[in-house]
Amino acid sequence: MADSEVLRGKVWKRTLPVVPSPAPAGAPANKRFFLPQGELAQIYDADEPIRYIAFVELRAGGVRGNHYHNFKEEFVYVIQGELELLVEELSSKTRASARLATGDLAVIQAGIAHALRTVTPGQAIEFSKVRFDPGDSYPFQLT
Repeated sequence: MADSEVLRGKVWKRTLPVVPSPAPAGAPANKRFFLPQGELAQIYDADEPIRYIAFVELRAGGVRGNHYHNFKEEFVYVIQGELELLVEELSSKTRASARLATGDLAVIQAGIAHALRTVTPGQAIEFSKVRFDPGDSYPFQLT
């Protein structure tokens, strides 16, 4: 599945490449290795610290989100399973969607309403450079 941008780059999805170990020179920072002891996915490598991380169970028929944040940019990495990411830019009311599958990393900028609908059960990780603040989560029905 190819990398893609949604809502003029305010949401993007990247399928992390599988590279041999050790990683060759010039390999991207975000990548996956299939090692004898199991998969290793490097999903974040940057100077900014991660201040929030959560494990997400993806149950059949489940929907998570249906909200937006004014300050929190979210990263979602799909460990296993498949999701439909539904988004709406609040200022223009433009809606879009993207499929996320095992090995995909999505970034959702602040000010973008979003919902994750489970297509195939699995697990994901959600993380952010800012701490979770319940006062920065505003309901917004997308599904």
